[in-house]
Amino acid sequence: MPRVKQVSDWFGAHPMFADSVWAGLIGIARLVATANLNSRWVHISPVPTLEVLSIVWALSFAIPMIWRRTRPVLACWLLLIPHVVQLVVTSQPMPGNITVIMMMYAVAVHGSQRAGRIWLGVGILAAAAAGLRWSYQGNGLEQFLTVAIFNFLGLSALVLASWLLGAFNRERHATVASLRDRAEALERERDRFAELAAEQERSRISREMHDVVAHSLSVIVVQTDGIRYALDQPGDPAAQVEQARGALDTIGQTARTALRDTRALVGALRDGESVEMAPQPQLDDIPQLVASTANSGLPVELTIDGDPAWHAPLGPAQQAAAYRIVQESLTNVIKHAGPGAHAWVRLIHDPSGLTIWVRDDGQGTLDNDGLGHGLIGMRERVASSHGTLTARNRLDGGFEVIATLPVGDQSAAAQAAGPRPDTHRRGNDNGRRGEDNAR
Repeated sequence: MPRVKQVSDWFGAHPMFADSVWAGLIGIARLVATANLNSRWVHISPVPTLEVLSIVWALSFAIPMIWRRTRPVLACWLLLIPHVVQLVVTSQPMPGNITVIMMMYAVAVHGSQRAGRIWLGVGILAAAAAGLRWSYQGNGLEQFLTVAIFNFLGLSALVLASWLLGAFNRERHATVASLRDRAEALERERDRFAELAAEQERSRISREMHDVVAHSLSVIVVQTDGIRYALDQPGDPAAQVEQARGALDTIGQTARTALRDTRALVGALRDGESVEMAPQPQLDDIPQLVASTANSGLPVELTIDGDPAWHAPLGPAQQAAAYRIVQESLTNVIKHAGPGAHAWVRLIHDPSGLTIWVRDDGQGTLDNDGLGHGLIGMRERVASSHGTLTARNRLDGGFEVIATLPVGDQSAAAQAAGPRPDTHRRGNDNGRRGEDNAR
């Protein structure tokens, strides 16, 4: 069966060759029939020209079949000529008349719909003419009409059946082609979604690696600079060594934490697990993060307003986003706020969700700092939770990051309504005035 299918597919890919085979078989049958007809006519007109014309006539039934599928309308016109000649020359059906049925099928399948309807009408008229011509045998009128009607109905039924079969196959081929195109479109769409998912996965990996590495390296750089500065200052060597030992302990702890987080991230990817399925920091880890940052030399205070029970629970992705936002904000303070800066982290729980407010009293942002991939990552995390993010210089100095993470019905409403920058900004301004008053 596989070999038969291969042969069938090859013939389907080379329609003119396959139709040429059919034309050859029909031509042989017509030549045999013509030879028998000439043997009966030889006593009437033994002229060689008649034999040549009869051969040409026989081949005229076969040659048009070469274009049966590639140019069916042309083949129909070419076949019309020998059939008209047949009606004039003889009153008997011939083997070549099978080409009518084949062409009715071909023009219905491979021709246009308009051409198919036109040639169906021509086929019905040809069936009527053949029914009349082949029914006249010198009998009475009544018998002639009976035979003519019978022949007409039979021939018309063959013409109509072959045309309907062709039309049915035409629709089937169109349906198969449509389904194939749809399947290819779905496959292309699936590939696009796969590429998009891969791109999002790469973005998440980059974001996670940035948060882990940037924060840890910033702490290590600050501690290293602190050690060098302490050792260059005059004072008690024992106190300097003790201070350096404490800084080295902080560096070691920070490096070990970064190495553990990196191994967890890479291990999850190696096992085929998504980044979201890897161990993620939670909201309860933020106090430890703030304490670690404070130990690194940045004075930072943590304030928690409200109760997490006031709103629906934050999902793991939202808790990880909150942790990373605080981490990245403190990293930016270490990198950009300058010496002597202080930072404040405030977590506000209310019925709508969680608001994260990180501010400092440093030098703010310059033209080329504080606005890089870290803030882009924070915006992506907040956008995935349908929240809002504001990162800006403060009027009284320093920089602030305000992020809102809605939960429950608030998240669904934010997703349906889309971002509302004006409302968000008013909320930030009110929160800022409250913080200024508290300070």
